[in-house]
Amino acid sequence: MKIGIVGPAEQAVAWENHLRIHQSVTEVVIVPQLNSLNSIDACFLLDNSDNRLNHVLEAVKQGLHTFLIAPLPTSDSKLANQVYHASQEANVRLQFSHWPTLTPASKWMAKKITKPSFIQINRDITHSEQLESDSSFDHLWTNELAFCLRWINGAVHHIDLNTVTFQSQKPHTLHLLIRFDSGATANICVNAAAFASRHHRIAADHNYLTDCDVLEQTVRLGEENESKHLYFNRQSFDASKAAELAAMEFIKSIQLKRPTIYNGYHLMELTQTLDKINKRLSRI
Repeated sequence: MKIGIVGPAEQAVAWENHLRIHQSVTEVVIVPQLNSLNSIDACFLLDNSDNRLNHVLEAVKQGLHTFLIAPLPTSDSKLANQVYHASQEANVRLQFSHWPTLTPASKWMAKKITKPSFIQINRDITHSEQLESDSSFDHLWTNELAFCLRWINGAVHHIDLNTVTFQSQKPHTLHLLIRFDSGATANICVNAAAFASRHHRIAADHNYLTDCDVLEQTVRLGEENESKHLYFNRQSFDASKAAELAAMEFIKSIQLKRPTIYNGYHLMELTQTLDKINKRLSRI
């Protein structure tokens, strides 16, 4: 398999190292722009520009299996819809680098709980840390929403939300409750004015309860024993393996002709839900 990597050379070399270990990868080509690629099987697109989803569409039209390595492009639901349907028609595999879904801890939890009925996320970040961060407040809660929608994977029935804003109209905290047709719920609380930073994702079904400390990359798995008492096992994960594993997942999806772990359909569902939420936010 011949792979093309599009983007800045320094980042591209790091991804090349992840690809070289795969026996199925026979050649890796690094180019600065998409139109410089010739005769490749798949494309790793390193693109943080505002036009990155348009560039994904260009790759799809060229028949290239594409892994976009950038923040999720969520600003245009119509374009996300177009990209999804174009990829389906072209039989092209798309993968987006939604790291909350792709990290080893999340993948392990998803194997234990395939369809959670309950998700609770608490994301606290200090005000100074938020000011110094490259990520916006919207990115914090949007990433968590994408995580919940992907894992529960059902139709949204009801959305309830509230924010704390002052004269600047900049949100400092947000509470978002999503109820699904299945009866499952996802509750997201983001506080960007916290005393201390913490980040927990709790999920459960009828058999297991998982509690992930995202900052530490540890997961407590709770289940009942024969005496109906709840006991916990603890697992630790190496988040630095996420990129390597994501590259492997993408290549396997192409080889096995199966959907990728976070694909065009998931992005389309996310942008449609965000349209509904943004309408609500505009009225608060």
